[in-house]
Amino acid sequence: MRVLRVVESVRECTWLPLGREFSKTMPIMENLRTLNSLVRTLLATVLVGGMVTAGWYGYQTYRGADRELESVQRSLADREAALARTRQDLDSIRQQLAARDEELAEQRLQIDQMTEELLQKQQEIARLDTALRLHKMERRLAQLSVLDVETDPESGQTFSTIGFLEMNDAGEPIGPLREFQLEGDVVYVDYRVVKFDDSYVEQADLERGTTICLFNRIFGEYQRPSEGFTLDEPGSRPGSYALGGAVSEFEQQIWDDFWTIANDPRRAEELGIRALHGDAVSIKVQAGNTYRITVRASGGPEIQVDQDATSQGAATISNSPPPPRPG
Repeated sequence: MRVLRVVESVRECTWLPLGREFSKTMPIMENLRTLNSLVRTLLATVLVGGMVTAGWYGYQTYRGADRELESVQRSLADREAALARTRQDLDSIRQQLAARDEELAEQRLQIDQMTEELLQKQQEIARLDTALRLHKMERRLAQLSVLDVETDPESGQTFSTIGFLEMNDAGEPIGPLREFQLEGDVVYVDYRVVKFDDSYVEQADLERGTTICLFNRIFGEYQRPSEGFTLDEPGSRPGSYALGGAVSEFEQQIWDDFWTIANDPRRAEELGIRALHGDAVSIKVQAGNTYRITVRASGGPEIQVDQDATSQGAATISNSPPPPRPG
């Protein structure tokens, strides 16, 4: 701009000289105009170039920021897409885990149910096994040893000398051996028996799962039962068949009120009793033989030859005083 002003000043100054100098200054004016045009062109070129350069740099700067923004936006979009995919994957994993948790819960429930069923089956098997064992089990109540069978030459009366020994399940004696001389060679053992309902036997009930007995008297065929010898005192514990080796309160109640219960069906039913009565076993004895009295879970006592004891030889009369004779 200063160059233009100088040029304009020079132009004005050139018109100041008189007319006679005008002709001399024309070449200079032409040169100045040419220079002015050149300068203007140069300045316009510089200005345009500067503007273009500035515009280019501005554009490049703008586009660079825009491209950077676009790059950041693309990166952010990619990350958001990756995050969305990750979230989808997590949702899918959560759904799979939830499905597996449900499946595991169902399996645990099935396992618990199967375990419970197995436990019930095991208990049922144990109960049935116990019930079957009780049905088949033969409990030893007593052992009769025929010490002698003799006939009185004067009266012709036969007498049997019997050793009576109560036994436990293992065949071990309970109490001392008692000897009795009975009239005749057919021996009777009178007892009281309590038989419980079959359902208790099937359930292997601890108190009502097997028949219980109480020996009453022993006598010969030529004796009245009232003349027999007492074995277990009324109301006492049955030495050969107390539960667990000691009479229970439940069992003692039955022995104490035996005949009362026998005449009261309702009370017998309340106690789970199927049959309650007196009975007897008998056998024609032979000298030297040994007999055992046994009982099964749902039946009454039985008497039969004890082959093992008999094969070992007949028992002999002890050195104790002679057994009492009836009458």
